[in-house]
Amino acid sequence: MPFKVSPMLCTLTKEVPETDNYFFEIKWDGYRIIAFVDKKKVVLHSRSGLDYSARYPAVVEALKELGHQVVLDGEMVVFNEDGFPDFDALQSYNSSDHPISYCLFDILWMDGNDLQQLPIEERRKILVSLIPKRGELRISEFFEDGKALYEQMLALNLEGVVAKKKRSHYHQGERADDWLKTPTKKRQEFVIGGWAESENGRSFKSLLFGAYKNGKLEWIGRSGGGYKLKEMPEILKKLEKLETDHSPFVNEVLDTKKAPVHWVKPKLVANFEFATWTKSGRIRKPATFLGFRNDKKPTDVVREVPDSLKKVKSKISAKTKKVKK
Repeated sequence: MPFKVSPMLCTLTKEVPETDNYFFEIKWDGYRIIAFVDKKKVVLHSRSGLDYSARYPAVVEALKELGHQVVLDGEMVVFNEDGFPDFDALQSYNSSDHPISYCLFDILWMDGNDLQQLPIEERRKILVSLIPKRGELRISEFFEDGKALYEQMLALNLEGVVAKKKRSHYHQGERADDWLKTPTKKRQEFVIGGWAESENGRSFKSLLFGAYKNGKLEWIGRSGGGYKLKEMPEILKKLEKLETDHSPFVNEVLDTKKAPVHWVKPKLVANFEFATWTKSGRIRKPATFLGFRNDKKPTDVVREVPDSLKKVKSKISAKTKKVKK
């Protein structure tokens, strides 16, 4: 039984594919979790391989009741009173708070059998037969009409849609074209590399962030909003513990409005919402801070510019021609 998995990732797209070649799912606003269940022994790993087992005891107990050796893939989500994902509640979750749900969308291994090369439809049937219809474990539902699902996500202000190609296999660690994600808003994780001082009494003016490219951290933008005033002093303390004399970015940092800048070691990952990309690959306007992502390694954070579906199709076509040769 494997005890380490690099999750399969999605390619970012501008539009939802309007084709019969895909199933569609809700893009959950939570933590990606791989569960390793050896009957009564359960280990929960984050996307970066951190052990999250102690954080979600109710889910661990529910997984023990399955009575099988399995490896599962899904998203840990806290739902609010209206039934919508609440990422803030997930970040501050403890077992006495809101009930938690492990939204499962794949099964990779079961009772001595590697299932990753089975078509996704067959893996899903196995998953559905395994998971009870109540409790902390729930199945992430498949939909046939991706455009309608996306419109519903827009109306409900939810995160977006994931498209999964029918008959596709599970490719560990790949950001494959078999899985696509279309967010309703432009949101991404970036690595914090510094902060700019505030001139009006706030703990800081903005955070400076970037992403890795070929192993080097490139500055991309800044974020001056989205922070709760009562939480800013604690954020500043985190930054000050990581302060360093040199910029972690390989390129020049622009648009700091001449504010004094402090550099930090690139250890913190945060989620930001922003308007759009510039042609030079920067964030056009200041981004909005949405919260830290302790489940992701900084070196795994890369810039994701959405492909058009035309570009995705051309990539698939090129791969197919290469295989035929």
